[in-house]
Amino acid sequence: MYRKILVPIDDIESAGLALSNATDLSKAIGASVVLLHVVTPDHPLVIGDESVAGVHAAAAIVEQARHDESIHLAEQQSKLQSVVDGLVADGISASAEVVLGHAHEEIVRVVKHSGIDLVILSTHGRRGVSRALLGSVADQVVHDVDVPVMLVDRS
Repeated sequence: MYRKILVPIDDIESAGLALSNATDLSKAIGASVVLLHVVTPDHPLVIGDESVAGVHAAAAIVEQARHDESIHLAEQQSKLQSVVDGLVADGISASAEVVLGHAHEEIVRVVKHSGIDLVILSTHGRRGVSRALLGSVADQVVHDVDVPVMLVDRS
């Protein structure tokens, strides 16, 4: 059956139903739960002149973006660790990973390299033009992993 369940989390507050499903299933079958949060990199597009001042300004912007990303990564890791601590206290084997990247690619990477048997993923519930224009991480994941994916509407 399932030994390792991945729960990608966009934000803790909206992942309640996915976490609840993972918790219930984990308790029933003894699977471990892996929580994953992906921080999208902040790469500012800097178009400037060739002057030294322009180069220093661009470097300062990139450095600030890296600093902000590292703070965000640490904050998210702390939030996920609180959830993991609660799961462990409830008798569930759990871990958390926060990475910098693009959600779809990182979810697929973790599934392929971490022995994941099931993905439980919250969806935004976008429909029509909004979904066509913005795409769907859930749709991409469903097509690119070789394990079952449970989609949970977060609304």
